[in-house]
Amino acid sequence: MPVFEGDRLELEVGLTTRGASRGPASVAGLIDGTQVALGAGLVPREGWRQVQVLDHVRRGPLGATGWSIGTGDPLGFFRGARPCADTEVTLVLPRFTSLASRRESRELEASVAAPRAGSGNELFGIREYSPGDSLRRIHWRSSARHGELVVREYEPPGMQTLAILLDPAPATREVADQIARIAASEAWDCISQGGRVLVWAPGLEPAQTTRDVWSQLEWLARYPDGTVGPTDLRLSGAELVVITGGADPDLLEGADRAWVVGDAEVTADVPLVRVGLQWPL
Repeated sequence: MPVFEGDRLELEVGLTTRGASRGPASVAGLIDGTQVALGAGLVPREGWRQVQVLDHVRRGPLGATGWSIGTGDPLGFFRGARPCADTEVTLVLPRFTSLASRRESRELEASVAAPRAGSGNELFGIREYSPGDSLRRIHWRSSARHGELVVREYEPPGMQTLAILLDPAPATREVADQIARIAASEAWDCISQGGRVLVWAPGLEPAQTTRDVWSQLEWLARYPDGTVGPTDLRLSGAELVVITGGADPDLLEGADRAWVVGDAEVTADVPLVRVGLQWPL
């Protein structure tokens, strides 16, 4: 069962014994950086179990580190400790939601440009603007002539490919969490409409280009950490959305649109939405 940030997680910690019942025994270590220490006066033949509850888990690998098993005798004459190997208990995924309507909001800060030459599908007409239509499809000359907003109407689209480029060095964990949530939401919107998604950050191995949202969520759960990869990667023919906490012009170069987390002064000429750290947006 997948675990998402903010969930309440119940972990079962246990001890087993070979042969007869033994004790006392204890286990201690860190779970996601939180110290846990549990003990039992007697470990029966069928084993001993206790549930440890973690509230509001954070995005990322949830690890059990520095664990050891302590043993002794009932009279306290003998004591021993055996270390346990560190392990990843689970991977906590970023939360996500549909942002289709949010992208069209009034917080769009830059002037909206027409689609690039040769991109998209064949134009066959214009129609009256409807709530939810992309602002990038507005035909401004015709809107001025008609006295109301009208948008370009295209032939039904083929398979969309969305390239999501992330800030390689977010300033804080909170900014990284927000970037991951927005990226997961963008991926969800695209994949739910039958498209494909590539998620990537410079210097990291990209996620597989796929229509499987779970592989994207797993990659985003580990962001900004991951396997070292290329420093430059552009997917030909894909819509490029950049999600960043900074204002690096190289990162924003060629973007069709962008999300900016925070107050960085962006000078790049790209349509953008500015957000804070609150979720949902």
